Amino acid sequence: MAIKSSAFGRVTLTEQDAKKFQAQATYGKPKAAAKEAAKRGIELSRALTSSGGRLRLTLEPAE
Repeated sequence: MAIKSSAFGRVTLTEQDAKKFQAQATYGKPKAAAKEAAKRGIELSRALTSSGGRLRLTLEPAE
């Protein structure tokens, strides 16, 4: 695959990979699980903002 990245977070897609990514971003349809996750995230964000609260995330490695 022709994906290049650096320590500073830059990602470069080349030729065919860039065309495929552009097509997916333009014409791709999100999965139902992605829509539901985004919906829950928006609800949580609004609740957090309205209550003036703070958020603490705990990350665990994937299995």
